[in-house]
Amino acid sequence: MNKDLSISLRVSFFTLLLTGIFYPYVITEVSNLIFHHKAKGSLLYDENKTVVGSELIAQFFQSKVYFHPRPSAAGKGYDGLASGASNDSPTSKKFISRVEMTTKDLKKNNDERIPIDLVTTSASGLDPHITPEAAKWQAPQIALARDISLRRVLSIVTDNTQYPQLGLLGSARVNVLKLNVALDQFFGPPVGLK
Repeated sequence: MNKDLSISLRVSFFTLLLTGIFYPYVITEVSNLIFHHKAKGSLLYDENKTVVGSELIAQFFQSKVYFHPRPSAAGKGYDGLASGASNDSPTSKKFISRVEMTTKDLKKNNDERIPIDLVTTSASGLDPHITPEAAKWQAPQIALARDISLRRVLSIVTDNTQYPQLGLLGSARVNVLKLNVALDQFFGPPVGLK
């Protein structure tokens, strides 16, 4: 019995070293070499080389000079530690109330038909992308708030639009943080905001 116990302890220890320490270390180092940007969290930097966020996680922008992401149901909103959807059914009163309230708020800025992704949350509550239509819907407000031409804002949206891979995998999307970083790079950060 001591022999069996000794063998099982050695096998367990070897397995722990192999799968718990060696394998994760090797995979982490290989990832850092091959996919350095992604392995470090896909961080985005401003012109001063200061981290402004990750292109993988949505963040809330209050100012009218910036594009806004989809609404978030993660925690108290845009909480990376509480990622998740609201799981409210489209027929639930809570869902309908939230969509109506968001629609009412958005109508104050633009009377045109609101793209659906600006009033509904994503499955994670942290989706960093919106549709190009949602970005174009917000463009007039941003042009007005920054006192720049609408055409210039729309060109930034077009330049930052990601199209489906191979022309059919996924859908066209725009990363909100990348859009806002591009706005600040081209037109400077708004006075009094940072």
